[in-house]
Amino acid sequence: LRVATTDAGSWWGWRTDESESFVTILEDNDGKLEQIGQVGGLGLGEQIYAVRMMGDTGYVVTFRQVDPLYVLDLSDPTDPTIEGELKILGYSAYLHPIDDGLLIGVGQDATEEGRTLGTQIAVFDVSDPADPQRLHKMTLEDGSSEVEYDHRAFLHWPSTGLTVVPVQRWSWDESKGEDFFAGAVGIKASRDGIEKINTVTHMEDSIDYEWDAQIRRSVVIGDSLYTISYKGLLKSDLETLEDQAFLDLR
Repeated sequence: LRVATTDAGSWWGWRTDESESFVTILEDNDGKLEQIGQVGGLGLGEQIYAVRMMGDTGYVVTFRQVDPLYVLDLSDPTDPTIEGELKILGYSAYLHPIDDGLLIGVGQDATEEGRTLGTQIAVFDVSDPADPQRLHKMTLEDGSSEVEYDHRAFLHWPSTGLTVVPVQRWSWDESKGEDFFAGAVGIKASRDGIEKINTVTHMEDSIDYEWDAQIRRSVVIGDSLYTISYKGLLKSDLETLEDQAFLDLR
């Protein structure tokens, strides 16, 4: 059993050390879980935002001001080690394999001071565990996504390469007023880049923000993409994401 944890350090003010994250390996011993291995020193002063275990390799993202992506060698459960590290701005809150040696990350872009800027979709090359690289990123300014805290909101369809990420956005500009969007963005990500296919939304043409139009889940059936919100169920073309039919559930 592999467990990723963050020791909060001086979070409550009764300790002087800074936070640190670990991956601990536990094994069953006559009905009791006993620690047989551990790797620490991950994200000093930060906390875990994303974890992905794939075979003998683990990926851990921590964040406070920059986003270290750690690649862990877990092949020897008694001696897990850090194999590689990548430090970039922002963070990924969810990691998903999309191809051999490629991960897609969904989280937030951020400044050097750690101020978040909006939903970030990134492609990472982890084919060389000792030298992980971010190949591409797309930032949806002022956006947030349910994928950041619930992986079930994320959809990747390998046969077509389509990835669907729900996004909500609200911003204010003195010259333009309110700017809002509730829906999902469809992309195709690869080593060559991130291509935006289209967006889908359950919103109507209105000046009022429709909270119930936030897309919660998406699924592929046949040649169509179905997205659901509290407002309704939308059927879209799988290739173009153009609307096909809408069922109002209110």
